[in-house]
Order: sequence, then C-alpha cells, then structure tokens
Amino acid sequence: MNRTLTVLGVLPYVVALSGASASDVAAPEALVYRTVGSRELKAFVFSPPVGVFPARTHRPALLLFHGGAWNLGDASWVFDRAKEFAARGIVAIAVDYRLSAGGVAPLPINEGLTPVDSVEDACAAFVWTRSHVRQLGIDPKRVAGYGVSAGGHLVAAAATLPAIRGKAIGRNARPDALVMFSPALNMAKDEYFISLMGGKDAPALYSPAEFIGRALRPTLIIQGEEDTIVKASDARAFCSAAKAAGVRCELHIYPGVGHLLTRNLKVQYRDFDPDPAFAAEAFRFENRFLESLGYMK
Repeated sequence: MNRTLTVLGVLPYVVALSGASASDVAAPEALVYRTVGSRELKAFVFSPPVGVFPARTHRPALLLFHGGAWNLGDASWVFDRAKEFAARGIVAIAVDYRLSAGGVAPLPINEGLTPVDSVEDACAAFVWTRSHVRQLGIDPKRVAGYGVSAGGHLVAAAATLPAIRGKAIGRNARPDALVMFSPALNMAKDEYFISLMGGKDAPALYSPAEFIGRALRPTLIIQGEEDTIVKASDARAFCSAAKAAGVRCELHIYPGVGHLLTRNLKVQYRDFDPDPAFAAEAFRFENRFLESLGYMK
C-alpha cells in the first residue's frame, strides 16, 4: 500500500440484494467486549428476527470488522451487511477496535497505537463472543470472521498468527471460518503498514501470509484484479498456500475492477464505485460459502 493511500475503505461498502429482509432486523444491542484503560470497546449485536431461527440457542455467529487503513472508521460501516446476515439467521456482531496513530487527522486517543493493537482487539472480540454463549444464544464452534480491507487483515491475523507481542493466541481467539473482502494479507514489506507500526514491532510477525498452515479454517476471499491497494497476487498466493496445507480456500477475483470492486481505478482509496453486478455476485458467493458450512440455511 502506498503511504498516501490513507483512507482505505473510508466509505461504507453497501450493495443491496434483491429480496433481502434486513429491514426486519432490529437495532443492534451495544455491548462492551473489552475495556482498555478507561476506553470501552463495543460489539454491536444484530440478532436474527423472531422466526428466522427455530431457537435462541446454538445459532451461528459472525464477527464483522470494518476497513479504514487501520486508522479510520467504526463498526457502523459494516452495519448494513451485518443486518443482511442476521436476516439469514446469523448472530452478526459488528466490532469496534482501536485505531492506529498516523494517517489523516489521527485522534488523540490513538496516540502510540499501531495495527498490533487492532489485532489484539480482534482476538479479544472472538474470546468475548465465545465466553458469552448463553447471553448471545450462539454455538461456540461456529464463530466466523468477516473482514473488509484492513478488517480482513484482522480476521486473517486472528486466524494465523502464533502470538501477539510474544503472547500465544489461544483457540478461542480464532475464527472458525473466514470471509474476507479485499483483505490486506501480506504485510511484511508493505510500506504503509510498516509506517503505522512505527518501529515498535516487526511487520512480518503480523503478516498473515507468513503463517499459513493446517490450523487455518475454511476461507473465502473476494478480490479485484486491478486492486492497487491490496494486490490480487497476494490473495492468490494466500489461497494457494492454504490449499497446499490442506485447507479449503475459495478465491473469486473480478477483472477490470479495483479495491472493494471499484470501477474507479484511478483513485481506489475513496469515491468508490463498485461494479453492481460483481458486488451482487460476490455477496451471493459469501452467502453460499456460509451456507455450505452450516451458518445459513
């Protein structure tokens, strides 16, 4: 990623699907999943409408992480997609996480933070979800992760990294399946990512591409061929390595479009113009992937 591309995923990525009943989904319940110092991090829980799921127990869960170059955005950016998943019977949880310093007008509360803090929060969100099985009415063995752009990095990092700042990542901190839209996967030599790290940690230690193995869970990646922010070649390499390790990995690369399937190839970090046909098909692939794993009927 180029250092000047500081607003990765700045706009909500929303494409309405015909026949969707997201309007039937109630407003989310805002719950605190982690407190860091005096700062409360919230998870916004969208529950399926009454009647969509036969019982309020053992429902699948999906944690959604927004994009924004690790230093912009909030959970509301993925609310619309969360509603669509909830309408299909999934407990969809949009997650806020700490953002990095640097980039465009960083907030004072982000002082000294790096993407490592975001990864730490993502793992904490998975642990919190599984520790609240009764409250959320979910199946702890079906807790998937959904990530857009930088959010895709967080999901992949939670799934692959062995440790965070020397502390091993436990099984409860990992997703049971991964759905990623234009994810950042290869961070070891990414100049923008390196700049956000500020020399505090080795970028390669937080690069999912470096740690693909048999422990990785089933994965789906949506990618634009002409993406100049996260490379299609990185998505191909990630999926190839996963398959070589015996892991299911589906990759859908769309020609002629860039980041988040935008048709605006000259400026891919804002003014998104997603190809409507590609986007609708990509969302169908996401749904079918989750259906195949038993998350949807």
